[in-house]
Amino acid sequence: MVRMLTIIPLLFLLTGCWSSQELDKSALVHGVGLDKSDGQLRISVEIIKPTGPSEQGGGEGGGGNGQNILLERDADSLIQGAREFIKDAKRRLYFEHTRLWVIGEELAKDNFIDYLDEIRRDQMFRLNSYLFITEENPIDILGTSTLYEDLSSAEIVSALEQTQYIAEFTSVKMYEFYKLIEGPIPNAYLPIIRTRKEKGKAITSIDGTAVINTYKMVGKLNTDETVGLNVLLNKVKGGSETVSLNDKEMISVEIKKLETEINPTLDGNQLEAYLNIEIEGTLADNTTNRNINDQWISKVEEEVSNQTEKYVRLTLNKLQKVIKTDISGIGLETYRKYPKQWKNVQSEWNEIFSNADIMIDVHTNITHQGLINKSVEKNHKKPYNNPYKR
Repeated sequence: MVRMLTIIPLLFLLTGCWSSQELDKSALVHGVGLDKSDGQLRISVEIIKPTGPSEQGGGEGGGGNGQNILLERDADSLIQGAREFIKDAKRRLYFEHTRLWVIGEELAKDNFIDYLDEIRRDQMFRLNSYLFITEENPIDILGTSTLYEDLSSAEIVSALEQTQYIAEFTSVKMYEFYKLIEGPIPNAYLPIIRTRKEKGKAITSIDGTAVINTYKMVGKLNTDETVGLNVLLNKVKGGSETVSLNDKEMISVEIKKLETEINPTLDGNQLEAYLNIEIEGTLADNTTNRNINDQWISKVEEEVSNQTEKYVRLTLNKLQKVIKTDISGIGLETYRKYPKQWKNVQSEWNEIFSNADIMIDVHTNITHQGLINKSVEKNHKKPYNNPYKR
């Protein structure tokens, strides 16, 4: 009897969630775009349709196709815009599922960090969402055609999860971005996303990196320079590198491991840094007619090392001489090595970095050459080289 009296009150606690929200009465936002518009903030959202293709969106810039709805509004702040969207969506917007934020370049060149403040203050937003910069209207990114997913936002995020197979772009989550700009050096980097035509349709393409200095975008890195940045930041976990022994012979090496060690030396305001880069890889493609031997392998290793050094040097030249902003990781290693001296150089660090002497040493080791030693003999004479001879 006593047990029954204990269990019965507990049953009233299992009746459901008092704060639950019905899906067919919600507007679940998966992607958000922000840009400037006549002194205000232009907000774009991609919403998933909860009930089916017959339901249509509306409002300023409203539209969408397939399983998404696109809406666009101008407001003074993100939270005000979220409230104003109720007039168009006829539902309250929920951002718990937002995985993608696209910042227009015009806004990025301003102090755009202030407009993201709400994301950290409201528990509705996710700090593990991804950030991008675009030269285009953010709603054009959110409204592009998809290849696999129903939502453009979901497809872009799924592409970022493949960074282990390519070194030509980097991904940055919201919490990682804040960690960078609130660190010893208030500089950061964000991937750039564009649209391009593919068989008459616009699709998204991640191409290049935006450089952030003191909360503003101050420059860009192209694709090769982004590869160099990823090498500097130890973010290359895979991918391939193609080199040539001459104008016709191309060889590809699949990267299995790449580690960069930064050793800075700070003397007053004079900085020197030594970069030691170690690469391990396997032979992937060989378009030459040469047999694979130790001498040939050594030549390929040398070319991979030279090309990697070239990418890193291109990146450092752009950051030191053009953008004059340190996002290379050298400043962070200097701060760790010289914590006491750091307070004397922190305010002028970008200038110190711009005048630094940086040495690069790259070593490549091809650990596996594949299942065969020989290449295809294109001009052999039958039957002497017939692999199926008796």
